[in-house]
Amino acid sequence: MKISIDAGHNCTPDVGAVGLRKEDPLNKEVVGKIIKKLQNTGNIVIDCTPYGQAFSNVGQSLQYRVNKANRSNSDLHISIHFNTGGGEGVECYVISQTAKNYATKICNEIALLGYGNRGVKDGSHLFIVNNTIMPCVLVECAFLDSAKDMNIYNADLIANAIIKAVLGKITPINSVVSSFQVACDLSGITDKNGNKLVVDGVRGDLSNSVIAKVILRIGTSSPLVKWLQTRLITLGFPCGSSGADGIFGSATLVAVKNFQARNKLLVDGFVGPVSLNKLLV
Repeated sequence: MKISIDAGHNCTPDVGAVGLRKEDPLNKEVVGKIIKKLQNTGNIVIDCTPYGQAFSNVGQSLQYRVNKANRSNSDLHISIHFNTGGGEGVECYVISQTAKNYATKICNEIALLGYGNRGVKDGSHLFIVNNTIMPCVLVECAFLDSAKDMNIYNADLIANAIIKAVLGKITPINSVVSSFQVACDLSGITDKNGNKLVVDGVRGDLSNSVIAKVILRIGTSSPLVKWLQTRLITLGFPCGSSGADGIFGSATLVAVKNFQARNKLLVDGFVGPVSLNKLLV
């Protein structure tokens, strides 16, 4: 599926609302996670947010987003926002029946996370909704001035809810890959763009960019080494009396070499891309 998306506001003078938290960074966080998750599952995503740009007025910011979305010829446009005004929960704005179908599912999925469901509303007064040529859903994910909403806010879960609503499913999580992603994040290992990995259990381009540069060897100590040891033990290669302690010592070296020999890899005791690919199967 081809999806265009924008993080509401996030440029001068088009800045978002302020409540218990500021809208701009939350919009950006949710959109970033949606983009990565969709790309990792083979979808095409066009980010229409004019990050860091300065316009003379808000109308120019909105026109930029509409123009980029319309040029993309996407199947659906999603505009991510957060609300203020004393309410609670999620609501969506649309004008077409197709967009309403998506919006209803988005509201339902986000409501399952514990937010109130304020439903789908007429968006004909909203520039982006009214001027995009494809179905468009403007999502007000939650209320910034609601302590209840902000206490349960989780960008990953909101992103998953929106993706499930749009695609009809979330790609099943591979627990081996997701635990690897967590270990990389805890170890401070970033992807090719310098960002932490999204923990989605998917072997996408960004996770592969990390796999391509990781080298674990004797003397290494990190959460990723602990992941390695746990994986080796699960596969039947014990790592000595200390078990998964996060320290690549002599017992772990023996386990790695035995694993490499069993899988007909170069037996060198170094855990790089080739060994990792086998471990992640």
